[in-house]
Amino acid sequence: MNRTGRWSKPSWVASAFWTTVALSSLIGCGGGESGGGGGGITPPPGPGDTIEVLAGGNNVPDRYSSDLWIQGEYAYTGTWGAAPRQNTPGDVVKIWSLGTAGNPVLVDSIKLSDIYTVSDIEVSDDGRLLLFSTEGGNNSGIFLYDLTDPRRPAFLDSALVATGIHTATFGVIAGRRYVFGAKDPVDPAWMIWDVTDPTHITLATSVPIPPAYGIHDTYVRDGLGFVFAWNTGVIIYDVGNGIRGGSPTNPQEVSRLITSSSGAVSPSVHNGWWFHNPVSGENRYLFIGQEGPGVIGSQSSGDIHVVDVSDLTNPREVAAFHLDGAGTHNFWMDEARQILYAAYYNGGVVALDVSGTLSGDLSNRLLAEVVPGGSGNTFTWGVQLANGSLYAIDMLSGLWQLTPVRSKQ
Repeated sequence: MNRTGRWSKPSWVASAFWTTVALSSLIGCGGGESGGGGGGITPPPGPGDTIEVLAGGNNVPDRYSSDLWIQGEYAYTGTWGAAPRQNTPGDVVKIWSLGTAGNPVLVDSIKLSDIYTVSDIEVSDDGRLLLFSTEGGNNSGIFLYDLTDPRRPAFLDSALVATGIHTATFGVIAGRRYVFGAKDPVDPAWMIWDVTDPTHITLATSVPIPPAYGIHDTYVRDGLGFVFAWNTGVIIYDVGNGIRGGSPTNPQEVSRLITSSSGAVSPSVHNGWWFHNPVSGENRYLFIGQEGPGVIGSQSSGDIHVVDVSDLTNPREVAAFHLDGAGTHNFWMDEARQILYAAYYNGGVVALDVSGTLSGDLSNRLLAEVVPGGSGNTFTWGVQLANGSLYAIDMLSGLWQLTPVRSKQ
């Protein structure tokens, strides 16, 4: 994702978009998590909390980093190379040992031929499969690896897509495992593969998405697929929930909403997380990330938009969070503690209190923020809670181990 100048879009993006210099057309998005949260239910944190750096950082000097996933005592991170760092494409998955202390130590990598970016990474809920998506070159698509030995993943199968897959996420529906992928333009689509047999990836269906610009990410939970489709907005599909009789082979649209352009030059609907609040028992809020124009390492734009989906057939935007001089990217939630963690590019990592009723301006919900690499060396792509730590992957400064808010009391 990073470069030293302004972002530009690959050749398949309509020329009108070149003037906006939007970040997200090039960036993989991660964050199609099928659940979230950790730990027991505790009261939400209060003012004055901090996020502190524990370990890591400045550990990927050869490439720009992209997505991350933590599984047990190992971490897997991608690399980005649409504008290569030191003329090196983003053609590897980095493998990290975390050990008992959680300190990331690079131990191996998976090198791929003929791609420029590993755009998204995820591990299956049972810890057996490593999934990543790729863009650029003849090996664009999705890849599955076996994690019997988590330090040395073994190739199982791939599904190649000529224009590339921007993001991919697992979902288990009616006892079968699927991968939901965001196909890059030209002809953007929501592609769904059956990977129940991971040695034989089978296309279940492909749903066309309007080319404005297309589709960035998917979040799957409770038999619903939330498709984040840029200026088309968020589209909610039944893929096994029952509300519309849909399935992974025949998704049925439930509703759609175009969120506000406030925070960027367009709605730029990029990613999201459907919050299941164990304290209130509500599944009311969908958090949506907006990704606007920016300059790598120094500027980004885009707000967090909050949509009330208590009536899935009639979603309504009800709140937003804005951070001056920075824009959001991927999310992770500590649902038990009602905290949303967001990567904020040059703004680093932000934690928000999302307890109770959300409405209007959420600026007073800011709990803590940290710029892990320091000014000029921070452009944070994604975050994940795991093993009692908060991990952040930064395009410029690599993989960091951080404290969650209120981790020291």
